[in-house]
Amino acid sequence: MAVTHHKEDILKRINGPESLAGQVTASHACVTLLDVIKVCASVQGDNVHVEVKLAGVTIGTGTLNLKNPSIKIGGGAAGFKAEVTITLKENPIALEFCGKVGLPIIGSKSGCTTLHL
Repeated sequence: MAVTHHKEDILKRINGPESLAGQVTASHACVTLLDVIKVCASVQGDNVHVEVKLAGVTIGTGTLNLKNPSIKIGGGAAGFKAEVTITLKENPIALEFCGKVGLPIIGSKSGCTTLHL
């Protein structure tokens, strides 16, 4: 006997209350860090997909989950160099962003922020 799933049934299982997506209040959000780094996160099922932009240019993407809760993305754009560590926290569910950005002549600055999902 073949089992047929409808799109709605599959989405309920992917984003059900037992999944990470079923436990968060925001499934997509963006944060600006140190004025020139923008990190956008999207929760789908048990994964958090992230994209990091530096001065409007994508420098990296990655996926986090509770088994692999941290990722480091770095790169350069428009004369800036940056590195961002993104960590998925479990209780309460949140993303922590810590970054460092610099210009060769001027120097660098760093900072952290947390986004509660």
